[in-house]
Amino acid sequence: MSALVRNPLLKVDGLAVSYAGRKVVEHLSFELEEGEIGCLLGASGCGKTTVLRAIAGFEAISAGTIELADRLVGSVQKQVPVQERQVGMVFQDYALFPHLTVAENVAFGLKAKDNRASNELLDLVGLGHVASRYPHELSGGQQQRVALARALAPQPRLLLLDEPFSNLDVELRERLGQEVRSILKERGTTAILVTHDQREAFAMADRVGVMTDGALRQWASPYDLYHEPVDRFVANFIGEGVLLPAKLTGANCIEFELGEMCRIKSIDCCLGCPMEVLIRPDDIVHVDSSPLKAEVVAKVFRGAHFLYTLALPSGNRILSLVPSHHNHSIGEAIGIELECEHVIAFKK
Repeated sequence: MSALVRNPLLKVDGLAVSYAGRKVVEHLSFELEEGEIGCLLGASGCGKTTVLRAIAGFEAISAGTIELADRLVGSVQKQVPVQERQVGMVFQDYALFPHLTVAENVAFGLKAKDNRASNELLDLVGLGHVASRYPHELSGGQQQRVALARALAPQPRLLLLDEPFSNLDVELRERLGQEVRSILKERGTTAILVTHDQREAFAMADRVGVMTDGALRQWASPYDLYHEPVDRFVANFIGEGVLLPAKLTGANCIEFELGEMCRIKSIDCCLGCPMEVLIRPDDIVHVDSSPLKAEVVAKVFRGAHFLYTLALPSGNRILSLVPSHHNHSIGEAIGIELECEHVIAFKK
């Protein structure tokens, strides 16, 4: 049987972008399959929006290439104009025309002012009933959905979303992210968003790229980013957890104060080599009868769970996510057990 041949819709290879001689993006490469939703995740100033603008054609690149549907659209020698790239964009501030109705805003993205197509898109985003209203008469979430419908109207090969929910409150952001993902999946639209919000990235994207200082540290599924981070930066950036001192006791075994684990990949290090193991809150289970105790030093109520900060006998601290009916006091010693399926360890 022949191997499956991958043919990504978007290929970014060795991308670099410079401003006034200073590189803000460097050696950045990733691929996105047709119908996938990707995300560039990172703190403000890491270069993620610059990458998005380079893909759209708004920024010239100083090295590397950008290919879309097997067509070179960006390189040092070639810069295909924005309007010829078949790329749609949803901006952070929505950029709706205030003097046009909702339907007219959506129809603006169509070469022929097709009212039927405009109405179908509004129905798709759940706004058919506000077609005759103006943007200022809508909520922020409704305006964002209008902006999405307008960007989808020309049927772009690739949709780009620049911090699309940053102006919305946390609850609405999460709900709207799930709605937008459903809409994009229903249409089979390939898309990339940029965000600093991990929950937003994980809720929407099939592939997430963690960025810092203009570089892409890891490009993977949300699950793999959480359970198989490539380095300490990604391990610390994604989710919550602590690094505890450990040592190598075998080809794929490590030992630390909570016990020995042998479910990690082989590590190129000698026996006894000093290591650090990442322990997530969901790796630590509260069991009243456990002989291993830890002291509650802090707690955060999260509705269904408490996030406990626990001090081990050594003084090292760990986190544990515990169902909220286990309401323990600060200073109380509680029983814990280690249940860790994905062991993440780094050389010290």
